[in-house]
Amino acid sequence: MSVSPLRGRPGYASFRYDDDLLLKTPVLLWLTLVFLVRHLLLLGITFLPTTGEEIEVLRTLVKPEFTLADVPAALVMVAGFRRRRPCPDWVRRIWRRAREILTLSILMYVGILLLRLTDASLPLRDAIDEPLLVSLMLSLTVAVYLWRSRLVADVVRDCPGRHDA
Repeated sequence: MSVSPLRGRPGYASFRYDDDLLLKTPVLLWLTLVFLVRHLLLLGITFLPTTGEEIEVLRTLVKPEFTLADVPAALVMVAGFRRRRPCPDWVRRIWRRAREILTLSILMYVGILLLRLTDASLPLRDAIDEPLLVSLMLSLTVAVYLWRSRLVADVVRDCPGRHDA
């Protein structure tokens, strides 16, 4: 990996940059954002005009308390859509802290999940089903990805303001 002469950080292939010479947000990070706002997306889908029968399964999946954990990730997603040169101040503040904000979203989800599990009258082995376990494992995997990926670290740093070269 070469070092970029412009910024003194590892350089990437030209396809990683957009027309404004900003690092493109990787597809895996967009998928991560979609995963972290899944409860809000499911809630939005339940309001689509339907006969009701085909959406009933989704309505049972939507737990309103989990949408609270999606709000920080939704802020990062909005900032990601608004990221372009020059980045508005509010976008830059959110985007440069994206990994911390997304980690907060994950921690909120795990905290709410633990509260629900402790409030359940079932033994823990019965209260945790496969979808819940998969969701928890994916959340932990996302946290590892956010903090281990050099590309993600560089992408969230790459949001220049009006006065940046």
